[in-house]
Amino acid sequence: MVRALDDVAAALGLVRSSFHAGLIVRSIRLADQFGLPVTSHHWKHLGRRLGCDLPPLEPERPGVWRFPYGWETVRDLADHVASERPGCEPPATCTEGDWREAQVFVRVRQVLVDALNVDNEAVVRSARLVADLGMF
Repeated sequence: MVRALDDVAAALGLVRSSFHAGLIVRSIRLADQFGLPVTSHHWKHLGRRLGCDLPPLEPERPGVWRFPYGWETVRDLADHVASERPGCEPPATCTEGDWREAQVFVRVRQVLVDALNVDNEAVVRSARLVADLGMF
């Protein structure tokens, strides 16, 4: 089963890559994930990366947006993603440690996908290099 928190970490990493490549964000605050004030462009880009519709940002004042429904953390976003995508597991917990682990996992997964020439879906947290991924 796909973990929503991992997918959120992967999508936010891609959205962030243009201005903070490789950054591990320690905070679970949603506002801290962008490195810049969030714009509707970043938010739409994130929705495309997640493969699901995100409710629109709410205007606070000209040029300043706030997250929909009072969302404050990456867990709020991950819960939404899990509710929108069948087979996507919502986070059981979402501490700063869980969030860092998800961000590290998606980077390790990408390295394994590139190095072993396997599908992204083949690299799961329980995968073993030799038995499951065919690494010699």
